[in-house]
Amino acid sequence: MDNQETIKWTGLKFNTTDFREKKPILTFLRGDQVGRHILLAEDTITLGRAPDATILINDNHVSRVHCNIEYDKQFNVYLLNDLNSSNGTLLNDERVSRAILEEGDKIIMGGTVLKYSLVDKIDIEFHGELEKLINIDELTGLVVKRRFDEELHRHVAVAHRDESKLSMLMMDLDGIKTINDTRGHPFGAYTIAETGKLVKKIISGRGLSSRFGGDEFMSFLPGATLEEAVAAAESVRAEVESHSYEKEGIRLRPTISIGAAELGKDESAEDLLKRADEALYRAKNAGKNRVST
Repeated sequence: MDNQETIKWTGLKFNTTDFREKKPILTFLRGDQVGRHILLAEDTITLGRAPDATILINDNHVSRVHCNIEYDKQFNVYLLNDLNSSNGTLLNDERVSRAILEEGDKIIMGGTVLKYSLVDKIDIEFHGELEKLINIDELTGLVVKRRFDEELHRHVAVAHRDESKLSMLMMDLDGIKTINDTRGHPFGAYTIAETGKLVKKIISGRGLSSRFGGDEFMSFLPGATLEEAVAAAESVRAEVESHSYEKEGIRLRPTISIGAAELGKDESAEDLLKRADEALYRAKNAGKNRVST
């Protein structure tokens, strides 16, 4: 069935949106990626649980290859196509096999809901700021743990599929309790914030980092062997040790302990995190301010 026949069959009308003036985006309204937005290009993207899906969705009620969104150049529209998913694809609460996306439409797959919108430059900037508020830790500038976990699971799946390397770092500041007790919590918060910036500077381009909670941080490095992860960890450790932490004329001297682990065959993200955390404890117990595996 060609596109013209599809029009007759569905009884729908194609719009004539000028994508030069407004850009199409998908925004996650519900699910583990809530707040994330995706700018659509003039191509086809797939959504599902499979590692090679364009948009990976960690939802047990979503099929591995659940649906796709296809740009139709002839009619200048985006089409939603269900790909024989087990639980179906809903558009505005109505199950569909193929439909034209229009402004404000909600795509429902299991417990995941995405909204299709057409936005201008100001809207795109707003969505960007909103995503920062939802996904970025205000104190450190690193992604929040929820977003980090989503990305880690995706990269673990990809590493297993491609039989590629992936390594994990768990980090814990040494001496933050002493700083809080002797100088006050604003000094502790300053130390955590500065450390987050250092971690981001060193890990950016190699992987993704997050504040785990309190004065702990974590990073994963796609494609990195254990040896490469240890080298990155040593760079973080040395940078923290030599950094000039100074607030209100008071010099602070924290250090950091780091545990490193490499993803094993058939190992889950949770298994990898546990082994990196165990390595961190070994670093702390061995005297702190060091990297352990």
